[in-house]
Amino acid sequence: MSNLFCETWMQEFATLWNTDQEIAYALYEQSFNANIGYGFTDVRHPTGILIIVHGKIESAGLYKGQPLDWDLRADIEDWKSWLKEGLSLARLGFVVAHQKRQFKTGDDRKILRTPRLATAFLRRFGLMSQVTTQFPAYEHHAAIAKMEKGKAKLLAPFPAH
Repeated sequence: MSNLFCETWMQEFATLWNTDQEIAYALYEQSFNANIGYGFTDVRHPTGILIIVHGKIESAGLYKGQPLDWDLRADIEDWKSWLKEGLSLARLGFVVAHQKRQFKTGDDRKILRTPRLATAFLRRFGLMSQVTTQFPAYEHHAAIAKMEKGKAKLLAPFPAH
């Protein structure tokens, strides 16, 4: 069991990706090459990265400042939901409309306008759900972030009466 987007998790995901003919072929047909970062909205940089060449993952691991073509972020609760329930085209519409995921870098509309890319984009969430994932470290991180926000509110001056 690995923490979401840690090096081991990213490598397990890469193995699933590279053996999935649906994704590999669809992206190969599109001559898809990209560096894709994955992470959380409340953190400055992505946690993990995939380096994709002609649809296959050439490298997977921790983000170490590599240039990114796409930087996909969401909060921990959304990642949990997508890993548990997957992401259908209908659900993706909701996600896009409510800005539940963020592309800090990259053109997510390009992916959605290209049927083969959109299919691969959605399929990867099914693959992600196959990696045994542990969330506690990130839940702890989120709890600290919420506590810090609450502390900031508590330290704010009281309104004058």
